[in-house]
Amino acid sequence: MNKIFNGQRLKEARLYNKLTITELAEKLNVSKQMISKYENGNGEPSFEKSLQLPNILGYPREFFYTKDIFKLKSEGTFFRSRLTATQKSKDPASIALKYSVIVRDFLEQYIEFPILEDRANYENYEEYDLIAKKMREYVGLNDGPIHDIVEVVELMGFTVISMDYSESKVDAFSSMNRIEKNNGEHNDYFVIVTGTGERSSFYRQQFSIAHEMAHWVLHQNINPQELDKDEYKMMEDEANKLASIFLMPKESFGAELSSKIVDEIDTYYNLKRKWNVSMAAMIKRARDLKIINADQEVKLYKQMHYRKWKNPEPFDFETKVTVPIAFKQSLELLIDEGILKGHEIPFNIAEQYNLYLTPKMLAMICGVEPAMFIDNSQSRVVLKIKDYKNHKSS
Repeated sequence: MNKIFNGQRLKEARLYNKLTITELAEKLNVSKQMISKYENGNGEPSFEKSLQLPNILGYPREFFYTKDIFKLKSEGTFFRSRLTATQKSKDPASIALKYSVIVRDFLEQYIEFPILEDRANYENYEEYDLIAKKMREYVGLNDGPIHDIVEVVELMGFTVISMDYSESKVDAFSSMNRIEKNNGEHNDYFVIVTGTGERSSFYRQQFSIAHEMAHWVLHQNINPQELDKDEYKMMEDEANKLASIFLMPKESFGAELSSKIVDEIDTYYNLKRKWNVSMAAMIKRARDLKIINADQEVKLYKQMHYRKWKNPEPFDFETKVTVPIAFKQSLELLIDEGILKGHEIPFNIAEQYNLYLTPKMLAMICGVEPAMFIDNSQSRVVLKIKDYKNHKSS
């Protein structure tokens, strides 16, 4: 029985590659009307054209002739820069998020991940200071600086992936997702995606991820795509506020500033690598805590501008961004314990979810090298040890 071409999969692959219908048509040497027919299920590529798709789009040919055997429901994606980010920049990131949910669900069969706390536990907390304190307590944190927010959120049970989507307008984004299988089972995952481009800032990442975590707590059952501009901005402001409190608690951060000259920019310069947040974030937090007034806040920003300490700030690119390790450790465990071989993982995912992904795609999601998923046992290159003993004795 011949397999049926899946036009929706073609559209997904096109969007992941940031191609317009016209651009894909040119690469495939067909009309744009033909691409529309393919995607809408009103036609399918010839055998010869179908063989070109993997080279053009980077997906296995099987990907285009299968369909999802699961349902993925999302509460909506929180894009921290939604108001300025283009749809073309968001599509690849959203598709990568979908694939990360599949990988996470697959690994769940074998690995005991940290359990994400029930969001209902926060429903009765109206004060952000109490919410932030409870979140810290969940993973045994005191009120000091957070040295690696990625490690913290993974310990809290969030799924985190890094990808180099090379979009300055998209800092980070997140989404609560439910995956439902044909047997009726379902699992929920809150995924946070952050960038790892060469201009990514560790200090900006700290705040961005805390911001996404704040969405999980504050904006349950809210679809951000359904909000108007003012509503979305209000929601973003709320997430910023909680992220700021989580990273810089009132008691500890306030006490830190109490012994400093709070209206001199050198104070925040010297504290940046201790508190692991940007100077701008510390100034904003000091203003929220009424440690500085409006005039002092303006003075500090003027000092930053005068010294050319804005965009980027000092130290921004001296400290490497941290990367998630949960997926990487999971794969290493499966392979080291002999449960699965690396090259079996993409085949098992394809078998269970009807989703065919290349080693390169899986490697990006999991933070590993593509070679982990490639079977080298059938290589025709055979090497052997030199007869160095006899050579040495002679």
